[in-house]
Amino acid sequence: MNRETDRLADVLTEMSAKALVTWITHSALQDIPREALVVRGHDFVYALQANFVLLRDVLSETLEDIEQQSHDLEEKLDNLERRLLALQAVAGKRE
Repeated sequence: MNRETDRLADVLTEMSAKALVTWITHSALQDIPREALVVRGHDFVYALQANFVLLRDVLSETLEDIEQQSHDLEEKLDNLERRLLALQAVAGKRE
């Protein structure tokens, strides 16, 4: 993983922890028995983690696509620059 996806993973982990704390607090206020909280909490964490892993993968692929497009644009720009220099050289010879 590159630095961007590492940072994204850190953010997603923090979001997971905050979501879990919020969920547990809400559930505790509903007088749900501790045993049920543990089971539901495990399911909640598993689902949340799976969603964040999917999101990370999608964003990572998107980042790779953007990097590839950027590379392609740089190549096109280099080609255009070479053509411009060639045209300037031809124009300079004509003068």
